[in-house]
Amino acid sequence: MTVKCPKCGTPLDVRGLQPGSSFICQCGNTVGVPKGGLSRKMLYLLIAGGLVVLSCPCVGILAAVAIPNFMQYQGRARQAECKVHLKSFYTAQILHSESAEGYEPVLSKIGFSPERGNRYAYFAGAGPLEMRSSADPTGTEQAQAIGVDTFQLTDQAPITFEMLPPEVAQQVGLTGECPDCDITMVCAGNLDRDSTLDIWSVSLKDRTLTDGTHIAAGQRFQHVDDNME
Repeated sequence: MTVKCPKCGTPLDVRGLQPGSSFICQCGNTVGVPKGGLSRKMLYLLIAGGLVVLSCPCVGILAAVAIPNFMQYQGRARQAECKVHLKSFYTAQILHSESAEGYEPVLSKIGFSPERGNRYAYFAGAGPLEMRSSADPTGTEQAQAIGVDTFQLTDQAPITFEMLPPEVAQQVGLTGECPDCDITMVCAGNLDRDSTLDIWSVSLKDRTLTDGTHIAAGQRFQHVDDNME
C-alpha cells in the first residue's frame, strides 16, 4: 500500500506501518498512515441495502438502528401513492358534482384510474372490481374499485373489499340521498407483506367516526398504519 506525500507528491510505501501512525517524508513533511475502514455514510448505505455481514458488536448496533429506520422511510414513501390518489378522487368527484346531482361510485365515469404498478387497492363502493392481474386490466367499465397491480408487482397479493376491517368497510361508497349525499373512498395496501393492511380514506363531506374523531371533507385519514415494524 502506498500514499502520496501531500507536500511533495512522492509515493510512500506504508506497508507494515500501524494505521493512524505517522512518519517523516524525505522532504521533511509529516505524513499520516490512513486508518482504513468505511466512512459512516458508506456503512449506513451498506447496512440499509442489506450488504453488510454483521461481524462485530458495533456494526450490529448500527444495523439494529439503520435497518428499521430505512424500512419505515420506504413505507412512508409508498404511502404517498395512496394519499396522492385519494386527493385525485376527491377532486374528480367535486368536478363531477358540478355537472351532476351528487357523486359517482363508478370510477370510469369520473376518470379515476391510478397508473399501473399500484401497490394499493382503491374502493369507492362494494361493487365490481377492476382486476390488474394481467397486462390489460379487466372489468374497468363498471368498476367501483381497482385492485392491486399483481401483474407488475408479482410479490404483492390481491386485496379485496372483504379484507377491510368492518368499521372501515361500512364507510365505503355513497351514503345519504343525492344531491345531499356523501361518498367515501378507501385505499388499502400491504407494505411489508404481513397480516396488517395500511388503510386510508377520504370523504367529500365532513364526517365523525364512532370514537368521536372528526374528519374534515377532503382530509385523508389513516385508519390502520402498516408501519413496517
